[in-house]
Amino acid sequence: MEVGWYLRFAKTDRVEVQVSLKGEAQVSHEQHIFKDWSFEFQNHGDHVLAIMTRMKPLYEDKEEA
Repeated sequence: MEVGWYLRFAKTDRVEVQVSLKGEAQVSHEQHIFKDWSFEFQNHGDHVLAIMTRMKPLYEDKEEA
């Protein structure tokens, strides 16, 4: 699992990833590396939805434009 690559090269300000319950700790660890992203985890029983949002947006929201 290379969540770090997605965050490092993201051309968006928000990344959502579904991971297994066992993979949550690995994604959570990325918080210590990517301090310019906020992390939220939503438990959905058999998986976790990890939502990573850039704290200082780089890209314009197309819906607002």
